[in-house]
Amino acid sequence: MWLTRIGSLPGLVARRPHLIGSGVSLGKRFVSSEIQQKDEQAGESSTATDTGIIHKTEQETLIYFDNVYPRATSFWSPAQWYNLVLTNQSREAVRDKIKNFASPADNPIHGLELRSSIPVKRDGGVFATFLVPHQYTKAQVNAMIQQNTSQESSKSILSYFTKAAAFPVKGYPWIEDLRRLPNKTIVVKFQGPALTEEEIYSLFRRYGTISDIFPVTGSDNTARVKYRSFRGAICAKNCVSGIEIHNTVLHIQYEKIEQGHLISNFFINHTRIAIPVMIGLLSIIAVLIFDPIREFSIEQKITHRYSISWDNHWLKQIRKLTSSTMSQFRNYWGSEDASNSQKHLWEERIEKVNDLKMWLEENNNTFVVIRGPRGSGKHELVMQHTLQNRDNVLYLDCDKFIKSRTDAKFLRNAANQLGYFPIFPWFNSVTNVIDLMVQGLTGQKSGLSETKEAQFRNMLTTGLMSIRHIALKGYRTTIKNGDESINIKEEDYLQQHPEEKPVIVIDRFTGKSEINGFIYKELSDWAAMLVQMNIAHVIFLTETVAPNQILSESLPTQVFKTLILSDASKENSKKYVLAQLIDQNMQTAKLVADGENTDVEKKVDIDEKIIKEIDEVLEPLGGRMLDLQAFVRRVKSGEEPKEALDKMVEQSSEQITQIFLSDKVDPIKSAQAWELIELLTEHPKVTFEDIVFRPLFKAAPELGITELENNGLVSVSRERGVLKEIFPAKPLYRAAFQYLVNDPDLSTILKTRYLLKVVGFEAGRIKKWEEELRPLGKSGDPKMFKSRLTYLAKKIDASSAVIDKCEEEIKNLSQKNK
Repeated sequence: MWLTRIGSLPGLVARRPHLIGSGVSLGKRFVSSEIQQKDEQAGESSTATDTGIIHKTEQETLIYFDNVYPRATSFWSPAQWYNLVLTNQSREAVRDKIKNFASPADNPIHGLELRSSIPVKRDGGVFATFLVPHQYTKAQVNAMIQQNTSQESSKSILSYFTKAAAFPVKGYPWIEDLRRLPNKTIVVKFQGPALTEEEIYSLFRRYGTISDIFPVTGSDNTARVKYRSFRGAICAKNCVSGIEIHNTVLHIQYEKIEQGHLISNFFINHTRIAIPVMIGLLSIIAVLIFDPIREFSIEQKITHRYSISWDNHWLKQIRKLTSSTMSQFRNYWGSEDASNSQKHLWEERIEKVNDLKMWLEENNNTFVVIRGPRGSGKHELVMQHTLQNRDNVLYLDCDKFIKSRTDAKFLRNAANQLGYFPIFPWFNSVTNVIDLMVQGLTGQKSGLSETKEAQFRNMLTTGLMSIRHIALKGYRTTIKNGDESINIKEEDYLQQHPEEKPVIVIDRFTGKSEINGFIYKELSDWAAMLVQMNIAHVIFLTETVAPNQILSESLPTQVFKTLILSDASKENSKKYVLAQLIDQNMQTAKLVADGENTDVEKKVDIDEKIIKEIDEVLEPLGGRMLDLQAFVRRVKSGEEPKEALDKMVEQSSEQITQIFLSDKVDPIKSAQAWELIELLTEHPKVTFEDIVFRPLFKAAPELGITELENNGLVSVSRERGVLKEIFPAKPLYRAAFQYLVNDPDLSTILKTRYLLKVVGFEAGRIKKWEEELRPLGKSGDPKMFKSRLTYLAKKIDASSAVIDKCEEEIKNLSQKNK
């Protein structure tokens, strides 16, 4: 069935007789009558919104009003925002607006009736069908509507942006909502002979200024018309499309917008240039946005100025103001501050605290190393007694870095230690994949991915900037001295105000680690830079002298200030324990006086017997702070001093057995540990010369002893870098060693394990020598290797004698056990 215009088949045939039987389709402006019939039979909607066709009779005129809605092509246009924000966009409001444009009160068209309005919001316009009054012709009504619309829309203050125009629709518009956005250039497809440029100009100029016309050049029979504005192209497309001129039907569409064509071509054709440029832009954006936030976060971590905690800057100021009043109340109730009590009792530590405070008040290059065995109270001395009143302290625990098993966990821990926020650990995994893809495409890495070492270095650099900002917070370039202004440099300001410089405390700085060991070098270099720039005080807390080499490499011209912490003397240890127990008694007495329940905390009677027991207990317990604190807690809980010591010794011996003497430990290391335990049970200390020639240590004596030192079994003194004397890692270990050796059942088991390991060690040595002897025995003249054979024979005899001796001892131990 042939194509017909809806409701006007006879008229169409009369106007276009050349189309009948020609086999030429009338295109987009017409709908098959079969589709029309099917719609009518199904009772479906035949509105323009659903079919794309506008119905009108011969007594009606179709007018297109533009600039009624905001156009999709002008998102940043002021007119769009004016229409969206300041005008009513409802259907009734738009109909009233069109009526007012077409037939205003001061120049009405009597009898004009608006039959329908079909919005085309994408194009910003409305198709309106008007019933022509009988006293007017269509031409007269169209001319009056155009004139009235132009005058009415020009009355607004913003008429330059909101002025509307009305154009009679000459063709047969197709109302579609496809994703074909308006363009300044329209494509005119001729169904028939093409029009000349003059005819095209005459037809399309009335809708707007034309920039250029591109006539038909190929076989597609298509011309292009470029307007200066979107409005001209939109009106031309909606008013002219479907018109017939000289037996030629014109089909008009917007030229397709090539969005991102230039950028996509650049990325596809110039990958090696485009990807680095994109990465550079992303890096700049990240620096501009995130780095200021991270610097602020690190400052907040150091100063606690805005945190909701007792470390808050303002809460500290309030506590300082009220400290004197509170101390009076504490004295009135008979209690004392525990830290003050400790300061009073630990005289040698008070001197070190004063020395450290004095160093922090000096004017330049405060690089302090505090060394002491594990549990000697380094952390308490620095954080609780020296820096408790400072507002600008950054504490870094190296163990938190070392114990991170994955890169993401390491970065999160490092960021948490420094206060570095925000951080995106997952981004590194993504960039690694991108890096592999770019390398496959271009043959070189993009550089987008970073190692955890580089990211940690970036964190430290950001931290350096934050620390500098804190140190110079009160700095002014000029100061007033009467009527005279004096210029002051940053260096001079920091020399005069050392209290403004933050204190960086780096704890558990050992210098070596199998995992993430690079952090020691990075932290050392970073600390050296802080000291050289004179913007911070740096304090390292270490257990051995091993880190000194790393620190010397980072700051070769600097002489370190060193504090060495040893165990407290017996007299001060006794004062500390008694002071803690007396303080407990006073608190208990106060609770009794107040009538409160004291079942939880039992009162400890301080009498001569207890003092004598404590005096005896402190001899094996020693002056290690952690051990003294553990002992006090046990006695406070109700244990007798001797009972508390025995349990602590048993606990330490169990710890030694599990860590150093278990079957899970390497046999040689376990045998070395037991051999040292036996020697240190007999002697207070063992010289390195006594160890170096023993069979188990002979191969690598320094390595074996140093490993036991790092694991915490023994401590080693050095003279000019050479091992000198070996003694237990802490005084309590000496009692634990004696407990292990003197306990009959336990020592039998441990001694038997040791002897069996020695037998296995010697048997391995004999096997190695026998393998060397085998080819020598097959040689033609044994006299050629007589000296070597004699040497190996002596070695085998000596090891065999050791094995015999060990087996004899094992036999005796088994019989004794029976």
